[in-house]
Amino acid sequence: MRKTAILIAFVLLAVITKAQKSRLFKFKYLPAHTYELTTKTGMDLKIGIKDVSVNAEKNTDTTSKLTNMVVDTEWETTVRTDGVTAGSIPIAILSRQFSMKATLNGTESPRPEINPLQGLTVKGKIDKDGKMFLDTATATSEIKSVIGTLTGGMPEQLKFPDQQLKVGDTFSQDANLNAMNLPDFGIDMDYPTKVIYKLTAVKDNLAYFDVTSELKMNINREAQGKTVNIQGKGTGTGKMEFYMDKGYPKSTINNVEYFLNITGPNTKADIKWNLTTDAKYVVNSN
Repeated sequence: MRKTAILIAFVLLAVITKAQKSRLFKFKYLPAHTYELTTKTGMDLKIGIKDVSVNAEKNTDTTSKLTNMVVDTEWETTVRTDGVTAGSIPIAILSRQFSMKATLNGTESPRPEINPLQGLTVKGKIDKDGKMFLDTATATSEIKSVIGTLTGGMPEQLKFPDQQLKVGDTFSQDANLNAMNLPDFGIDMDYPTKVIYKLTAVKDNLAYFDVTSELKMNINREAQGKTVNIQGKGTGTGKMEFYMDKGYPKSTINNVEYFLNITGPNTKADIKWNLTTDAKYVVNSN
């Protein structure tokens, strides 16, 4: 009986030790590989505006009708890498499919022109530090304008810590998850959002992460020659599966919700912004 108890204790200790094993993670593109990427995003934007210039002395605000915009976007992208050449990896990004559907206050909006994005191929390289450089020097202005849309379906380049991670460990990085463009309110750039990744499990060759994000904003911006104050907050939750041997995600899902309060000389606006992302990645050797 005593020997059996000792054996069981050793088995449990081995299981616990294996579960707590530390591993080194690194995001990377491998030479001579093909990456098939499918990304779907859904954006729901609600904007309520108050005109405080009318009868301001009587403190009677005029509230405009709520504006609601919903945009669904889908990318299908292929990334091909060649063998290492002069210390870098040649890369080609092909847009297999791109579609977008938008509604404004429940009415479908005209679909934007997607050419020349459909079937577009852009070449470049990945240097020894893993940074991607796309060759757009000879591209037309039309093609340059859609490069950001083309790469929008690609995963965020994760900056894992230099030290090894074990189950329960976390790391964080700033990412521009809330790309908004509302120039009338002085919002015309990406604001960094703190993203925290927590390693929850490791099974076979896959690592599983819980993903949380948080946005805090209190800034003054110039818009149309006037100063506006923007205060914002938001949170997000998601999951990620990560190939440990290939150094690349297998899938990511994310759901973020932001609230913005914008105050200008004659206008106040309340904005609620939701974004969902569902992405799947397949990595194969050439």
